[in-house]
Amino acid sequence: MTDMSPETSVEPGAIQQTPHYVVANFPFTPHDQERLRATLGDMIAFTLGDQPFREALLNHPETDVVIMLLPPANLPALAPNLRWLALTSAGSEQVFRVGLPRSMPNLPITTASGIHAVPISEYVLSVMLMWARQWPRMLALQRAHEWPQQGEILGGELEGATLGIIGLGAIGRRIAQLGHAFGMRVVAQRRSASPGQTDPDADELLPPERLADLLAQADFVVISAPNTSETRHVINAERLGQMKRSAVLINIARGDLVDEEALIAALRTGTIAGAGFDVTAREPLPPDSPLWDMPNVILSPHISGLTLRYSDRLTTLLLENIARYRAGQPLINLVDITRGY
Repeated sequence: MTDMSPETSVEPGAIQQTPHYVVANFPFTPHDQERLRATLGDMIAFTLGDQPFREALLNHPETDVVIMLLPPANLPALAPNLRWLALTSAGSEQVFRVGLPRSMPNLPITTASGIHAVPISEYVLSVMLMWARQWPRMLALQRAHEWPQQGEILGGELEGATLGIIGLGAIGRRIAQLGHAFGMRVVAQRRSASPGQTDPDADELLPPERLADLLAQADFVVISAPNTSETRHVINAERLGQMKRSAVLINIARGDLVDEEALIAALRTGTIAGAGFDVTAREPLPPDSPLWDMPNVILSPHISGLTLRYSDRLTTLLLENIARYRAGQPLINLVDITRGY
């Protein structure tokens, strides 16, 4: 797939060539477009939307690098010379959904993992603070022009609370660090953790088979694991029943990781106290979903990782990987097809 001679020594996952043409289907800022042009010159086209993207590929059959969020199933036909697909998201389930690993099994695919750690961790802390200090209730009183009696609203504190993190990757680790900064105890689960293993950012590190122990301890449970067949509905009715009745579930991963019907039932019956969700099983969330109007739910439209600095961080990562692509070095954030992320 690389056209390299047998004498060329390149590490696995590396390509070693200058991009012939790059098509980027992402809203880069003008400044970041110039940063990419400074490296690639006229060998890059910036597009937005399906039709301009397809036209760019049609006009440039030599395209070997594509940068985008949601690649179509017919990408191999649109870009027959493709040698690297750079996803603009931290997750990669979209390529498995359209079957690209089957149609192009040797194609290097990278993600933007790591650039979301700061904004998403700050989002998680904001949800925990909103819940602890009862901001939804206070904002409702503000809209109703009601001034509560002294002592009617008593907020909680994060200090001394236990933060449970399912998935200690780049995002989960940053959440753990901020939790510690607020004086929280951190219990984390990692797929590769072995019994007795420790981690500098967790007070307790648990393997997947001890998820029940994490849930039983945590005042806040944060899901930051990748979306794979193993993690689908990692939180279901049974797992919700293992949580504290006072606990809050926060999902910034993917909606598939939670059994949404079981969650709604648990919120209605008081099995858990509340939830903060940036992702849902169906997006956009259907207008008739009960989650919209539940008083113990904080919702946002899948924007926890999006800030004004997203384009800048993504561009910096891409420039590093372009340099690696040219030098024949392994690309950062290569998707492991066997693991699904």
